[in-house]
Amino acid sequence: MKNEKVSIIVPVYNAEQYLGYTITSILKQTYKNIEIILVNDGSKDDSLIICQNYAAIDDRVKVLDVPNGGVSNARNCGIESATGEYIQFVDSDDVITENMTERLVDTMHIYEADMVVCGMRYMVLEGNRPVSSNDWLPQYLGKECVLSREKFLGDFSRILLYTVLLEGPCNKLYKREYFDKYGLCFPLDKELGEDFLLNLQYFSRLKRIVFISDVLYYYLQWGKNSLTTCYRSKMFDNQVSLLQEYEKFLRVQCVWKDENITFFYQYAVGHVVRCMNMLFDSRNDGEDGQIKAELFRILDNDSVITWIENAEWIPEGYEWLKDCVKNVDVGFAFDRLMDMSRQKSVPDVVVQETRQVYYPGKANQKMGQILRRVNSVLDNERIAKTIESLEQDGIKTTISKVGISCRYRMSRAIFGEDENK
Repeated sequence: MKNEKVSIIVPVYNAEQYLGYTITSILKQTYKNIEIILVNDGSKDDSLIICQNYAAIDDRVKVLDVPNGGVSNARNCGIESATGEYIQFVDSDDVITENMTERLVDTMHIYEADMVVCGMRYMVLEGNRPVSSNDWLPQYLGKECVLSREKFLGDFSRILLYTVLLEGPCNKLYKREYFDKYGLCFPLDKELGEDFLLNLQYFSRLKRIVFISDVLYYYLQWGKNSLTTCYRSKMFDNQVSLLQEYEKFLRVQCVWKDENITFFYQYAVGHVVRCMNMLFDSRNDGEDGQIKAELFRILDNDSVITWIENAEWIPEGYEWLKDCVKNVDVGFAFDRLMDMSRQKSVPDVVVQETRQVYYPGKANQKMGQILRRVNSVLDNERIAKTIESLEQDGIKTTISKVGISCRYRMSRAIFGEDENK
């Protein structure tokens, strides 16, 4: 096995409560040729002292003390200081498994890859006690998948939506030469999503990427009521900007076609729905007039209108959005979202670093895919109406419409059951 150095960059800001767990998990790596770059981002607590104490007992630890400039600036400072062939990122309140670096480096070598992406576990803790957890895995892809540039970009939108692993930097191994050769860096003008923009720059240049299902990174949420999930000023504008950059990426890579477009719209509408729901979060103390004004900004946005009108799938329970954007019916949207927030009936979501992505159930997706393939050959009006009903009314209503006998035949076709059983 080769033994190239790995630079593990940790941006640190007021993290004294958790920092020891993070650094210890890195120092315990089975892969020993590492440098740990702790970038203190102007912390006001004792984080800097903790970093310096670790540097005093292990010469692999390097401490950078910089004025507060945000997480992107801190990571960029770490990149500039890195001397390893590879780069990893770890957040200062998370932990990694002992074999994470070794597993990523080995995989990079085996497949001569430009990036390796691993699974993550999202855990909510109260005190030091975990109260819930959820694994984010490349289940849509498989156990250990090696994708060429063409395969990866050709299926990019679906991979992004269904693996929930592409946006952040912490479950990946990067080649430092990419940062040096192409001048890659985290943008400083974004409060959210700056890591996804960096990844888009990297994705546009890689030749081979590997996804492994091993859960190697633990993303820890300390306390269920974190304010990071509340609506923030300019959040909607930031999300629109990110989605526009995402669309631009697909177009520049010449893959703005077919299912990349379908899944892009699905992903975009999910983020729009999230922004609207967060307006009705119990921790948002805005008055009704303020909430309606923000809803108007969302529903009247040209990009949002395009995304909703072109989306083949709307999150279940939000099908009314297509009608709302036609006439910018803020009042109807306000009433529906208010009722949903009171009943706590917001659909289940998949979360990635406080970002939520909505998608229809597997049965609904499978049925829609099958019917679209059939209709592409037969061009049958009844099939087209069934597809429309699936998209607008959901699977339960559609099945009740088509009747018991049709439901029986569909279930056999969709799930591959033997009719003789």
